[in-house]
Amino acid sequence: MKRLIPLLLSALVATPALAASQGADVARIEAGTYAADPTHTAVAARVDHLGFSKTTLRFAKAGGELTFDPARPEAATLDVSVDAASLSTDTEARDKELRGPGFFNVADFPAARYVAAGLVRVDATHARVNGRLTLLGVTREVPMEVTLIGVGTGLANDKRIGVTGHMQIRRSDFGMKTFLPFVGDEVSIDIDAEFSKKK
Repeated sequence: MKRLIPLLLSALVATPALAASQGADVARIEAGTYAADPTHTAVAARVDHLGFSKTTLRFAKAGGELTFDPARPEAATLDVSVDAASLSTDTEARDKELRGPGFFNVADFPAARYVAAGLVRVDATHARVNGRLTLLGVTREVPMEVTLIGVGTGLANDKRIGVTGHMQIRRSDFGMKTFLPFVGDEVSIDIDAEFSKKK
């Protein structure tokens, strides 16, 4: 036991130097296909409530793939899905209503999906993705602003990319009209995601 503790402490001290972002440099990204890490991917949506506050919905389950080549960033592809039933507002009764037929109707439409082919680079760390969001069986063009947060090596010695994304939608465009206009139509969606390169 006395020998084990120093070894564990040594590993903890060494790990950050081996597994960490090396900055937000697109050129450091290895070309290939990357899978979203569900334990480090978060999706949150915010909507106005009666003009008093913003209600935040968090989705616990999301996954998908990103393909990227720093030599051809405009050819990047993205295909991600969010488990609609995994939503939470920390209020059980409201969550049940949001999963029901008046809102996300998860029994008939268990997932929302965002698919994009190509991006437009804005600057060294920002891009605009022109993708298609499918929600409640309706597909609409929805642009997303993307920021590169970090590129580097993960704890499993895997190549990683960290990004954030932001998009705005009108829920009525997807047929979700319950409680309009008292509950807002404009929905702000933010994504934080880590992608790990597939072997």
